[in-house]
Amino acid sequence: MWTPEQFAIRADEAIDVLAEAMGYGPAMREGSGRQLVEDLTMPGFRAVAVLGPLDDIVGFGYGYLCQPGQWWRDWVAGAMPVVADRRRWLDGACTVSELQVRPACQGRGLGEAMLRGMLSSAGTRTVVLSTAETADGRSRAWRLYRRMGFRDLRRGLRYPGDPRAYAVFGRDLPWRDGSAGRTGDRGAWPAVRR
Repeated sequence: MWTPEQFAIRADEAIDVLAEAMGYGPAMREGSGRQLVEDLTMPGFRAVAVLGPLDDIVGFGYGYLCQPGQWWRDWVAGAMPVVADRRRWLDGACTVSELQVRPACQGRGLGEAMLRGMLSSAGTRTVVLSTAETADGRSRAWRLYRRMGFRDLRRGLRYPGDPRAYAVFGRDLPWRDGSAGRTGDRGAWPAVRR
């Protein structure tokens, strides 16, 4: 687990991982870097990283409390047709903003371990995130979220500057499958008080 200050020191390296994992060019990389700097100030910000043998970041994730007035939350809320659904899923949720693993390190369980660690004691009743849609729905990220019990909240969502369609997923917390904390509590988010 990293504090916002620890994460900020290595933000450029994290953005390199993000750009590699998402296939972003220079413009998208730059925009993602600006968004990350803004996200560091969000309430309840928590980050986790997996370091390689040379102390390099091979994977990272971060998130924060979802609140009205945040760009991502308001964009998603505007795309959800039912007000009650917006409130149920978004109000006070844990937003997983990024969960990225270098392509050469994918398929080793790092994403799942980071996600379980981040959510095992999130202190919220729901978690929400978005991921790029694929034609066959078989990307590693897609399979990970499905395997971990996430459900569709919105499909076909478009973000400014990105031509891809995204799915918004959510799931209830805490884990109800008995697996909470199984990967170790050291990676867990401290409970967030509202």
